[in-house]
Amino acid sequence: MSEPENLLQKAFYLGVGIAGLAVEKANDALQELKEQADKLVINGEFPHRLQQIADEMVNKGKMNTEEARKFVDEILQQQNNQKTSKEENSNSSEPRIIEIITEEEEDKA
Repeated sequence: MSEPENLLQKAFYLGVGIAGLAVEKANDALQELKEQADKLVINGEFPHRLQQIADEMVNKGKMNTEEARKFVDEILQQQNNQKTSKEENSNSSEPRIIEIITEEEEDKA
């Protein structure tokens, strides 16, 4: 393999590696934010605290403002959907179906 081809191949692999690292960092940041959001659902100040956490992530450079805004909106929408779903289920006169899965069945899945 000639020197220019080798250099081009190394540059390509470097680009792929950088892209992979960027995706991994973004996933880590979103995962961290989701974990913190899950902890906050119990708290009554959920929307305010969620916004604070998103702001901290932006300040740390883990995500940009547009990603943070989109994430906060998605979490709040999910929370509203869950509340609506729970209200509909509690108003239903039919009993809920509960499925019990043993460890053996869980291992097969």
